[in-house]
Amino acid sequence: MSTLAGAANAMVVVIINNVSQDFSQLNFRSVLMFALCILLYVVTKKYSLYETAATVRTAMYRSNIRISDKIRRTSLMSLETIGKTRIYTTMAENTEIVYEASRKMVNGLSSVVMIFFSFIYIAVLSMAAFWFSIAMIASAILIYIVNQKAISEGLRSAANKEGEYFNILNHIIEGFKEIKMNVKKSEDLLRNYLDKISLSTKDIKIGTENKVIANYIFIQIFFYILLGSVVFVLPQTSVVTPSIVGQITAVILFIIGPLGNVVEAIPLILKANMSLERFDNLEKLLEDSDDMKHTAADSILRHKKTFDTITLKRVTFHYPESSAKQSFTVGPIDLTIQRGEIIFIVGGNGSGKTTLLKLLTGLYYPQSGTIMVDDIAVNMSNYTYYRDLISVIFTESHVFDRLYGIDEVDETKLNDLMNMMELTEKTSYAEGKFTDIKLSTGQRKRLALIESIMEDRPAYILDEVAADQDPHFRRYFYETILKKMQNEGKTIIAATHDDKYFYTASRVLKMDYGKITGDSHHG
Repeated sequence: MSTLAGAANAMVVVIINNVSQDFSQLNFRSVLMFALCILLYVVTKKYSLYETAATVRTAMYRSNIRISDKIRRTSLMSLETIGKTRIYTTMAENTEIVYEASRKMVNGLSSVVMIFFSFIYIAVLSMAAFWFSIAMIASAILIYIVNQKAISEGLRSAANKEGEYFNILNHIIEGFKEIKMNVKKSEDLLRNYLDKISLSTKDIKIGTENKVIANYIFIQIFFYILLGSVVFVLPQTSVVTPSIVGQITAVILFIIGPLGNVVEAIPLILKANMSLERFDNLEKLLEDSDDMKHTAADSILRHKKTFDTITLKRVTFHYPESSAKQSFTVGPIDLTIQRGEIIFIVGGNGSGKTTLLKLLTGLYYPQSGTIMVDDIAVNMSNYTYYRDLISVIFTESHVFDRLYGIDEVDETKLNDLMNMMELTEKTSYAEGKFTDIKLSTGQRKRLALIESIMEDRPAYILDEVAADQDPHFRRYFYETILKKMQNEGKTIIAATHDDKYFYTASRVLKMDYGKITGDSHHG
């Protein structure tokens, strides 16, 4: 359709040029052809733009859903390495660039076709003028390509710098409380990092934009030079009539606008190509990190609704060398968890409690050793089903606005839990979602606990859930809520510092330097 639009546009020039040679009478055939060409141009142009918009929007929708699916399938360690900033910037910024480039590309394509047919028309009028124009255009294209290569390199450098900028900006947003409390840290982040990176990005972008402008002006000037050459040089070097020169001049004037469309489209198309490269690189990175691709549909663990024991046999885990925790190792861990136990894990900060919990949940994978559910070894073929046995709340746990994954919500049970967690005056459940999740840290953890209990899993892993609660609710949590869950047959593994309530646990495990150094039985 873009090709037809370009051809129809070129035909308008031909018709106008032919009619302008004889004004003695009105040629209805030419008027009809002119009207048909305009109609064809309007219909084909509108169709090509609409279809391109619909196609690209659909493709980007599928791409975003595909990437979102791969994000949820990737391993936690890989997601932590990739980082939120890269994912957000890739998906948020680049979608509109691709769309805008596709629209420019359609306009550019029809303009290229129009220019092509216009030069065929020039060849019909004068072969000397055609070869003269082709030689000049070939020289211009060569210069343009050389300049465009430098522009592409500049765009890539700017994109890399922008990645660094957003990484630092993420530190400011995510670490807002910390930098608010430390003016020196705040100033250092802004002046020595964010400002310098932003300034460098600005300089690269201005330099690149100057090259884009220079290229654009070069093409515009080139066409004026071509026009002048046709008027001044061509009659001196070949036999052409003033009438032919006039017609060729009219064609060249007519294609200056379409050529501008082509020139404007090229930088944006290059940006879109880089955007698509970012999408592609992110997708490949996520695909390589997919920890669900080896999941076996016929796994025995898939059909287990509960367990008798979870056993860790000589399990070890160490952070990769690129991580800030490169020197830290957890294990070897030997541990057996019985169904219905309440197990507290205690230890100082950095003792390995949270890492052990991530191993127990299947979010981190042991470098050596084995996790067993009853007599079934947990491995990459059944980790998905193993995780289905466990509900988890980490220290920085996310609170969802709806009970996702629960098809039929038992609102009576939910209301009872809201009362139990003392949240009825803070939020409520209406029209399939919680009315407010902007709560205090302690209240958010209570709401996360409600969501966790509603999932009705056989095991619950809780990381410092009571840490931000008031003394009244903290006691209620240990003495009432956990005991109620235990009476319902639930297994609870909780990281805690509350030695005052150790008596409520079946066992207390002490961790130090990544190892279990104590295992004492209590209530």
